[in-house]
Amino acid sequence: MSAGNASFYLGLLARALINEGWRVHPHYDRDPALLRVLCPSLPMAGDSVLVKVREGGVPWFVGSTGDPLAPCHDLPGAVAKIGARLTPDAMAQAIERLACPGRRDEPPRFPTRCLQTRQTRLRRHDDD
Repeated sequence: MSAGNASFYLGLLARALINEGWRVHPHYDRDPALLRVLCPSLPMAGDSVLVKVREGGVPWFVGSTGDPLAPCHDLPGAVAKIGARLTPDAMAQAIERLACPGRRDEPPRFPTRCLQTRQTRLRRHDDD
């Protein structure tokens, strides 16, 4: 896909995301061009979206993990999928998997158990 076409689709997505209250930072000068989407309540958390051609030559929005989000002609679907990925619960699950190396390959769960385990270890260390 040409950089111009990717920038066009990412620009459309940026406008749709801004209308829904998301913060965006376009990086169209990179190869590949991408759009950084930031969570309004957690501005340090976000995802990068780029455009890739998939089966049948249809351009799709793809997340930074390589997961297809939605075809470029489905802006509402792409906005919904990005929103679902950046909700506080989804972000907490991603942080949990990163913070607990033994659990990185497990399916996402509620983060309290992992955080309690880490807090318990920290308390034991403080008592020594």
